[in-house]
Amino acid sequence: MKARTTDSGRQTTVNARRLFCISIIYCLTSIVCFSQERTRILFLLDASLSMKNEWKGGSKWNVATSSLLEIADSISKIPNIEMGLRVFGDLYPEPDKNCRDSRLAIPFDTNNVSKFRRKLEELRPKGITPLVYSIEKAALDFGDEGRKNILIIITDGEDACDRDPCSVGLILQQHNVILRPFIIGMSLQANIFSKMNCMGQLFNTSNRAEFSNALNTAVLESIAKTTLQINLNDANGKPTESAVNMTFYDIASNEPKYNFYHTLNARGLPDTISVSHTFQYRLQVHTIPPIFKDSIVLQRNTHNIISLQAPQGFLNFSLQGTTSQVHATDRIKCIVHLKGKNETLNVQRINSKEKYLCGTYELEVLTLPRLTVKNVKIDQSKTTDVQIPAPGILTINKGFEAYGGIFIVEKGAMKKIYELHLKDKQETLALQPGKYRLVYRSKNARTIHTSVDKEFEIVSGGSLSLKL
Repeated sequence: MKARTTDSGRQTTVNARRLFCISIIYCLTSIVCFSQERTRILFLLDASLSMKNEWKGGSKWNVATSSLLEIADSISKIPNIEMGLRVFGDLYPEPDKNCRDSRLAIPFDTNNVSKFRRKLEELRPKGITPLVYSIEKAALDFGDEGRKNILIIITDGEDACDRDPCSVGLILQQHNVILRPFIIGMSLQANIFSKMNCMGQLFNTSNRAEFSNALNTAVLESIAKTTLQINLNDANGKPTESAVNMTFYDIASNEPKYNFYHTLNARGLPDTISVSHTFQYRLQVHTIPPIFKDSIVLQRNTHNIISLQAPQGFLNFSLQGTTSQVHATDRIKCIVHLKGKNETLNVQRINSKEKYLCGTYELEVLTLPRLTVKNVKIDQSKTTDVQIPAPGILTINKGFEAYGGIFIVEKGAMKKIYELHLKDKQETLALQPGKYRLVYRSKNARTIHTSVDKEFEIVSGGSLSLKL
């Protein structure tokens, strides 16, 4: 019975190896399997003392290193893929509890399987498991160059230095590790598995065959090429809209994974992007207002197409006639809302043209006094012009500090539209054409009867100077 069990285990391992080799050969002959971009795979190997423990199929260390060597031999035949090896727990004995026992044993390179073979023969497990520290260092190993960076972690335990394993996701993202790590666990306890599940795609294996299968799967998942095309359709259902930023969020962590500016290629079609299929995405297209699409699941090794309705037109916000170009005029902006909504979608400056999704909007123009423009309709590929009367320029010169404000009479009531700045000796304002009242008194006045109520009128494009 014991001999038959061993033979069965060996046959399962052999079958797994054959399956991996067949998959690699298929990928090498498939145009869609590998991207032309440079890919870096870093193996992070646990060399802590517990890896010497016996396992089903040999010691954990022998299973891990032999399987890793087989994978490295296969990967070395694939163009545009660089491999590296970082090891933790092999330099200092376990009693030292060294939480910085981690090193890049083999730098990234192509066709370096001979280095893997020599290094794996030299290494001996002896220390603890500074897992989180090693992942932090691994993020730096990739460098800052734009590549497809993959991290595959092999370990049999949790971090031994009281570090939070869930903290590594942001660190990896900041260093351009675009795929969440693959963690190949070797008989992880249930509580440890639960703690580490936040780190990435976690496999928990209990024997040589399961470990080999998990490692093969992680590598194939890493090198698979999945492409995506986002169609931003116009009002006629054609994907002609473009030149807008898109953000892809990982739904599990709610962290942004990719940012692209939508582009039409030389044939006038939405350009293809390569992304990882290992995430479930939430897409935000940064139109005004933004477009969202949740729960995007991509099919591995295929060209995925997502179509969104994004018809857009333009709003041109300008002044009527001519006016003197002064800073007060340049500061005029309008707040843009969807009709019937209070949420601010955009703040557009004067004499500018911006793109919006087709629909009906309301504008709140930040002049003095404020203007409201309702039922502004934006149509496909058309420009809607909104012009406001050119303001006049009021300059107030003060020979003393004064309390005061500018008012309009609205429906028989005084309405303040501006408060004077006490210490400013001169104030320049852009006011809409109309009649106003300036009410003020000196800061040092000791009687209310010194208050002054002065009427004045602003003409479009004109200027007026008042002296207090």
